[in-house]
Amino acid sequence: MQPELVATAVGRRTIDVEYYRPEGDGPWPGVLLLHELFGLTSQVRADARHLAREGFLVMAPDLYTQGLRRYCMKFFFSSDALANRGGGEHVAEIHRLLDVLKAHPACNGRLGMIGMCLTGGFVLQMARRDDVLAPVVFHHSFGLRGSGLPDAQAAEIGHVVQGHFGGDDKVLCPRSRVEALSRQLGDRLDAHVYPGVGHGLRSQFRHTPQADEAWATTLRFFHEHLS
Repeated sequence: MQPELVATAVGRRTIDVEYYRPEGDGPWPGVLLLHELFGLTSQVRADARHLAREGFLVMAPDLYTQGLRRYCMKFFFSSDALANRGGGEHVAEIHRLLDVLKAHPACNGRLGMIGMCLTGGFVLQMARRDDVLAPVVFHHSFGLRGSGLPDAQAAEIGHVVQGHFGGDDKVLCPRSRVEALSRQLGDRLDAHVYPGVGHGLRSQFRHTPQADEAWATTLRFFHEHLS
């Protein structure tokens, strides 16, 4: 399956976006698949192909189109990012990507998304949108305080957020963060904690039974809420 590469304007810059289409005739539900710190790797592309085979139109952006260092330096030292308040140009870019995906001729307007580590906080912000019906977060690492999401933003989340967390993740997304998020969202968080693995369920711990279970659970969530 060869992706379609499209240069996409998102605010003040243009990034490369890969689309992965299911076979047959659409339109299909759309899934925005955000890479983690390692970038748009072969592993992320493998996940995109799998999602497309499951019947989803997948948008996989390369957030590092203008370079990893430039992106991360601007992101890491942004007060909005550190607190995950939902402002700033990086969050605005993700809103724009979702709008572009929703308007794609092959998308039926039903949206899901996946974010992990660096981009996990984006999922929590986008879950505030009415049109993101299936938000999935893999161990978010921003914001840095409490649950990783301010109370005011958490109150605006209407849909269920599915979360996958490593039981041995002691630093980037420890159990205390998951518990704080659960207190904020209550039954709006479908949390899954996997003992025996740390941070990186779709990368470092990809070839483990826990990662397989997390991915299968994600697919069921998408089919339930998007199909």
